[in-house]
Amino acid sequence: MLSDLLINIGASVIYDFARAIKTKAARSETVQVVLKKLGASPTLHDFPQRYVEALVEFRFLEKSPAVMAFFREESIAEVFYDFYYGDESKRNNEPALLSGIAHCIEALKVGDDIVAGKVDVEAEVKEFWGAFRQKVQESRTLKEVEVEQALGRLTTKTDDIRELLKAFLALVQAQGKSEIQVAGKIYNIEKIDNAFFGELLKKTPRFLTLPPFNPDFFIGRDNDLEAVEANYQKDNRLLVLVNGEGGIGKTTLAAKYWYEHEDRYRHLAWLYSDQGIGTALLGLADKLNVQFAPEADEETQIRLVTEALNNLDNPCLLVFDNANNSADLEAHYIRLNRLTNCHILLTSRVKRLQEMKVYEVKPLGKDDATALLRKYYPKINDDELPLLHDILHALGYNTLVTEVLAKNLAAFNRFSNQYSLEELLKDLQKEGLLALKNKAVKIVYGSDTLRTAEPAEIIGAMYDLAKLSDKEQYLLSNLSVLPAESIPYDLLKTLLRVEEDSFDVALNRLEEKGWLDFREDDNSFKISPVIQEITRKKNAARLLADCQVMIQVLTNGLNEENRHQDNYQTAALLTRLGETVIYAIHVPDDDVATLSQNIGQYHKDTGNLGLMMKAYQKMADLQAALCQAEPDNAHFKNGLAISYEKLGETHTSLGNLQQALTFFEDFTRLMKELYEAYPQNVDFKNGLAISYEKLGSTHTSLGNLQQALTFFEDYNSLEKELYEAYPQNVAFKNGLAVSYSQLGRFYRDHKKDKQKAKIFFEQCRDHWKELSGSFPDFIQFQNYYRWAENALSELERKPNFRIINFFKWSQALFDWVFK
Repeated sequence: MLSDLLINIGASVIYDFARAIKTKAARSETVQVVLKKLGASPTLHDFPQRYVEALVEFRFLEKSPAVMAFFREESIAEVFYDFYYGDESKRNNEPALLSGIAHCIEALKVGDDIVAGKVDVEAEVKEFWGAFRQKVQESRTLKEVEVEQALGRLTTKTDDIRELLKAFLALVQAQGKSEIQVAGKIYNIEKIDNAFFGELLKKTPRFLTLPPFNPDFFIGRDNDLEAVEANYQKDNRLLVLVNGEGGIGKTTLAAKYWYEHEDRYRHLAWLYSDQGIGTALLGLADKLNVQFAPEADEETQIRLVTEALNNLDNPCLLVFDNANNSADLEAHYIRLNRLTNCHILLTSRVKRLQEMKVYEVKPLGKDDATALLRKYYPKINDDELPLLHDILHALGYNTLVTEVLAKNLAAFNRFSNQYSLEELLKDLQKEGLLALKNKAVKIVYGSDTLRTAEPAEIIGAMYDLAKLSDKEQYLLSNLSVLPAESIPYDLLKTLLRVEEDSFDVALNRLEEKGWLDFREDDNSFKISPVIQEITRKKNAARLLADCQVMIQVLTNGLNEENRHQDNYQTAALLTRLGETVIYAIHVPDDDVATLSQNIGQYHKDTGNLGLMMKAYQKMADLQAALCQAEPDNAHFKNGLAISYEKLGETHTSLGNLQQALTFFEDFTRLMKELYEAYPQNVDFKNGLAISYEKLGSTHTSLGNLQQALTFFEDYNSLEKELYEAYPQNVAFKNGLAVSYSQLGRFYRDHKKDKQKAKIFFEQCRDHWKELSGSFPDFIQFQNYYRWAENALSELERKPNFRIINFFKWSQALFDWVFK
């Protein structure tokens, strides 16, 4: 055994220098840059393992002890390390290799033994090097190839770095910074990383998104790949719609096109379009360095992203995967057609769209489908092929169905033939097929007849036959409501809060049976949209219960305190995941409503009013359904009231004041009902007070001044009662001050009654003065106090345009803070 051989050749010595070489690899600056870019770890450097394997090979060749001792020396190993991992001057430099070994022979005591033994060092080195290179080639992984390629690319960046340096120096000079005088001393051009200047200059990265899943098995689609390329070249066409039924291989074809042609494109993006093309485009804003004004609506934001895309160097490649909403495609057709510097590839079940060229992905041929099945189920007997061909033909040679069928057969028949094709057919006839997709195929059913069936129905039948464990169904339930994309293993564990080994076992079994795809290079799992839908339908009764833990993790991650802890990227990820969850679960649930509210708050923080509205509307729909089921449940009614408040605020931001007023009126109505039913509940009383303030502000904006004044007075009255009952409550004291400020502004601006305005401004000033003294670290109270002082001073002054302009600015600031 290998372990015995290692003992015989001095394993402890080998491992000592192996650790030393691995440490050297891990600390290499160039290596670290490459590994960081690839998301890899230093353990990918397999030099020690390959070196040990070469020593074992030499042991088999019965080399002398002197030769074995020579190659076990750490300094000798370092020479080989430099040849394999060293800098450009040493790597693949055989003269340098021999020179380094000759130097070691002279310097080391072991060299005397070599000389005394009259060993042909050059011949031994060449033989050992051949063995070592063979071990390296036999063990190369995809990640190692990527590391080597990335190292090669880094060596070609000198000109780019110089140009970036020039641009950086010009930027510093334009800003008038004194660092320009010492820039040459601060920065060493030989060690400048391209990414460093790219970040400083906001250089748009080449990959605007993560690449797609790279299919490891691609069969029967070479002509499709050539046809897609021909469609782009013909008449300089920009858009190609790849059409086909679910599971036919559209996404795989698009991914293969990406990897076959990525070198020709300056920028590439793979966009999952389940939530719409506009939402997918907005996901590029950060990488394109597009900033949105707070008042920008969704249409404006999409336009700005599109303009940024049009200004990129051409050609670019945009892939919109799962763009299955025909109305959404229609709405964005003109916008996509204006991206003249892009090749746009859309995978969709939509058959036609305007003048766009549609390329239909047809089912695999008989031979290709058979080869696909043999790939995943090589144990099939030749005498079963006629029956297999009948089944595949009846299924329309659907790629996904064929693959899942093969993996399940392989799982059942791993050790013995427990489940034959004939038995599968009988079970399908007995169990029936579960409708999933509208695109029909044919399946053997009944006696010997063929009838129209849908591709996902075969998956439904296998779902029953696979007899999944409770843990496996639990995992599928959660994956079925997440995006249909690769989910990293660590992220999945975090979302589900699982630690036990059974989690790994269940994932492994699901992958073996064909329910999940596993990508080894980034340790992620992907579930098919077809299987997602079948899971949601079959597990409808337990779906919500299975997903409760994940819903809580997403909700907590998007709470206000977590969203505002310099954790924007995490919040963005959780929001994207949470949006898929809330729209996939259709059972009314208070926790899902809370998650919807937190998603809306995230979009409020980031200024995306369209998605903010959508999330709050989802919250309102869920709370309304809960209230209808339990009309006397105060918690559900309060949740519905809050959703109306949020929708009113969103419509206010969009300028839809009449719609905002309707929601604020509903907000007030519900809070009145709650307060009347629970008069001792201060939260309900405070909520009613806030609703009066919202109505007062909205009526003021609409010009309904008398109604506005009534609501401001009611607001002030309730805040007085709350403060008098709870004088130590800071929120109530601040609320009372705000109510005074609203009355003061109203009498000043609309009633032109400076005397009354002065009284109210003095009252809010006094409260904020006390609060700023009690809480000196809370800057807002000091700002409010200064605002009140300025408001009072302004009442006493004669008109002065500069002061008026300043006062208007401070008033606008005050409005922004409270709105």
